[in-house]
Amino acid sequence: MQPFWRRWSARGAAPAPAPPLPDGPLDAVPYVAFDLETTGLRPSRGDAILQIGAVRWEAGRTTGTFSSLVRPHRAIPAASTRYHGITDAMVADAPSPQAAVGAFRDFAAGAVLVAHNAAFDATALARAAERGAPALPNPVLCSMVLAGSLDPREGDLSLDGLCGRAGIVIAGRHQALADAQATLLLWLALLARASASGIADLPELAARTRMAQRIAERAVHF
Repeated sequence: MQPFWRRWSARGAAPAPAPPLPDGPLDAVPYVAFDLETTGLRPSRGDAILQIGAVRWEAGRTTGTFSSLVRPHRAIPAASTRYHGITDAMVADAPSPQAAVGAFRDFAAGAVLVAHNAAFDATALARAAERGAPALPNPVLCSMVLAGSLDPREGDLSLDGLCGRAGIVIAGRHQALADAQATLLLWLALLARASASGIADLPELAARTRMAQRIAERAVHF
């Protein structure tokens, strides 16, 4: 699996090493579905993480959740607050990116990370690492890429659209933990379909969906 995120420097972008995906049955892998809320949609241009939400699934059940506000290095635009409801006052005393991402890294230890539109979340985490937050060693997969591979004619691959068609209720849309919980349910449903189609493990899933390439193609927009 080729790397789909990049380390950035003043000299430009250089590929980061790709963590290996574990072998074994799809439903035997520990997953951490996560979501980020940010100051805006362009972390490569300075937008910062405001909230991290995650849910851990292993051995066939949910084993824990994680939620933290994050103190950014910049003010939150009003347009972004209207989107997710997070204000400057709410994050004034929140953990620093170093502390919040470090706690998330510990929560996700040993798991495969899953995000919906992972290109965005991976870019935001890479930018946070550039500013001193810990880098996460986990491989990252994308529920949107998997959904698009399973349904190549589907035009709406948004979390709302996919969850709506799957009967998954998002209780608290654009709150990081709620979106992460919905992403996990969606991911498990997609994995069941992938397994039924004959995909045996994550390395095969990544190869057949061109996961790394598709995430990289989207990452340039963020």
